[in-house]
Amino acid sequence: MKKTLLLFLICILAFTVGHFRHTTPDYWDSYINENLNDWLNEHFNQLERQIEYLEVACRNLNNKKSLTYARKQFKKSRYVYKKLEVITATVDPFNAAWINGPNLPKVEYEKTMSAVSDPEGFQVLEEVLFGEEPHEQRDFILKKISKLKHFISETRSYVMKQNHYDWMVFHCLRMASVRLATMGITGFDCPVTLDALNEAKSTLNAIEEITAMYDGVLYDDREGFNLVKYAVQVGYGLLNESKDFNSLDRARFILEVTDPIFRGVTLMQESLGIEFPEDRITGLSAINPHSKGMFYNDFLKINEFFPQKINKSPTPELISLGKLLFYDPILSDGNQRSCASCHQPQRGFSDGLKTALSLDGMPLSRNTPTLLNVVYQTAFQWDGHLLSLSQQFTEVTFNRHEMNKDALELTRQLNSSEEYRTLFKKALGSEKIDFPMVIAALEAYLISLQSLNSPFDQYMTGKGSVDREVVVGFNLFMGKAKCGTCHFAPIFNGTVPPFYRDTEYEVLGIPQSPVWKNAQIDPDPGRYILAKAEPHLHAFKSVTVRNAHLTGPYMHNGIYTSLDEVIEFYNVGGGHGIGISLPNQTLPTDKLHLTEKEKRALKSFITALTDTAGLTKPVVKLPKLSGE
Repeated sequence: MKKTLLLFLICILAFTVGHFRHTTPDYWDSYINENLNDWLNEHFNQLERQIEYLEVACRNLNNKKSLTYARKQFKKSRYVYKKLEVITATVDPFNAAWINGPNLPKVEYEKTMSAVSDPEGFQVLEEVLFGEEPHEQRDFILKKISKLKHFISETRSYVMKQNHYDWMVFHCLRMASVRLATMGITGFDCPVTLDALNEAKSTLNAIEEITAMYDGVLYDDREGFNLVKYAVQVGYGLLNESKDFNSLDRARFILEVTDPIFRGVTLMQESLGIEFPEDRITGLSAINPHSKGMFYNDFLKINEFFPQKINKSPTPELISLGKLLFYDPILSDGNQRSCASCHQPQRGFSDGLKTALSLDGMPLSRNTPTLLNVVYQTAFQWDGHLLSLSQQFTEVTFNRHEMNKDALELTRQLNSSEEYRTLFKKALGSEKIDFPMVIAALEAYLISLQSLNSPFDQYMTGKGSVDREVVVGFNLFMGKAKCGTCHFAPIFNGTVPPFYRDTEYEVLGIPQSPVWKNAQIDPDPGRYILAKAEPHLHAFKSVTVRNAHLTGPYMHNGIYTSLDEVIEFYNVGGGHGIGISLPNQTLPTDKLHLTEKEKRALKSFITALTDTAGLTKPVVKLPKLSGE
């Protein structure tokens, strides 16, 4: 009887402790650390073996048979890496960029200096091994394999030293689902082989195996676990059904696979009572773990793109004040123009001109970009030389060609207005107006210019429908047309997922004339002007495609007046395709071979990204200034 009672009490205690552990937030929990370490070690061992086999195969490159074997071994190696990447790319992004980053020189900037490094990793090997006459570059291949082995060893050493807390594991799984949707199935990670479907299976396999480790610690609440498990199986099915890279229905894959995995992982974390550190610690993640999916307007956290310490959550009063300033010509010399003069709401907050005009009406060198969704980027201006909205406003205000306004004169005029002093007092707590307060108000207004409820967004969130042609266009954008490898979802700009910290700059070979006969490169040096880094000669930021239907003309120099011209420029291979010799062109030079029907579908998708609802109403009355 005593033994029975003691056993009963032990069971009650175990249940109570277990229940407490599963309901008390603790992001230092580590239910699967040991199992995950075993899994990681096993896969690192596999990867190192496969790389050794690849190295041997490449040493013996001398005929078609040996090349076939080497290519096969390359694919096997990357399949293993794509499994490891689910954890390692988030835990150790530095080495991940060297292991499977783009085959482009890496340029690092420090003020007016730059450092250029040669690319390394799988994508370098891919381009050589699957290119012409790889046996003639055997020494180069072996050198790159040696470097690859070094970075794999480095990442193994770093990752295996970490404690794999549950919050981090769940974070890695969510990041993996976003990486799969934005880079995996788009071909970003395998631009030559386009072996994205098989590599996606490896990613799903890793997600499946890692989530299975939680099977024994989840009790009654298994909704998230089952959601992930089912989504993975759906993913396998969609990938197996697809005949080739171009035929995958990527919209369906996101709706039925990656979004459910994202949601399911969060539900698992919640059911285990694991806290979300990214909810309260800025800098951990730009992605909202509680969002339902990539095309919901809360998917990206605005505060992560807004580094200023002031006004993290702009109030309605501050936004309204910023809107008044945006429409007020007081910001320019002689009250000649307002921000809205060049960023016109009815034109998607652009100006409809080939290039912007100076205060005296002379054409400037670059096109006026949209301000819609401007907050979702980490670099500003076409060459990315500004790193915050406050720098953007400051430069434009003082620039003699744009606003040419003196800060002291501006604040003097504002302080002379009783209405403005009252509004600043209400919004920022002080009626003594200074320039940083002006910037804070303008920033708040620009943050409010979020355009994330287009017809396509509504389709992807189950709130509306679109023509089938739009979905076909999205699949082309993310697949055959390769647009999604530079204009990343969901903002479709150059902010690189899944961290959304870095900005992509591309050398497209944009001509100085829309006439392609005897085409010449536009002389604008682009990002090269910052520090004379040769890879960035004629490089420009990848701007958002959202609202592009409203924001023509296009390109940094406004050279194309229609989306049809832009699509055809990409279709022929950019500058290379129209006869411009540009050794550092980053846009693939191969023709896309889009049919006329495909071009129309692509245009339909871009048009379906239009959304200016509630953002275009102008200011009716501006505050009075002294003497008016």
